[in-house]
Amino acid sequence: MFSKFEYDGKLNPTFVEGAFQLPISCIRAYLKEPIIPRFVHVGSAGVTRPERPGLDLTRQPPAVRLNKELGFILTYKLKGEDLIRESGIPYTIVRPCALTEEPAGADLIFDQGDNITGKISREEVARICVAALDSPYACDKTFEVKSVVPFSEPFKIDPENPPPEKDYDVYFKELKEGITGKEFLEKSPVPV
Repeated sequence: MFSKFEYDGKLNPTFVEGAFQLPISCIRAYLKEPIIPRFVHVGSAGVTRPERPGLDLTRQPPAVRLNKELGFILTYKLKGEDLIRESGIPYTIVRPCALTEEPAGADLIFDQGDNITGKISREEVARICVAALDSPYACDKTFEVKSVVPFSEPFKIDPENPPPEKDYDVYFKELKEGITGKEFLEKSPVPV
């Protein structure tokens, strides 16, 4: 295979038209430092629990207890997460607990390993996703998140005293790569 043009821009006298092959083993994009997530996926807490050995399903949220009856929705969500993690694309996987229509602003708990239950505002999850897209600390992390407010208590904001804006990097910095909750399924726990 020869180029039609020489380095000086003139026509290459040895050029011959015809078929050619160019085997490619890998295509990767250049990413400048710091690498930040290019893909944020919102899944759900509980995706590893339906098959977890020794788990008391009576103490789990309905989606975990009814995974089979719901068409294995959590099982398929976990498979989707696995594909994202295996893709090579810088990612963040956010697993919110039960979603509410409450306003954002409650104190939060970020956790890894797929063990927490609770509730969180949809608005708060959206803010977390936007922050993750701009944070190298959120890159290649999978985590669960909930508010500290119990289900039995509604969260409301006092318009005269709104909560301060959150710096989500404070939470992202504490997260570790490689913790998904599947460690329980594979019986090879990752040290935390």
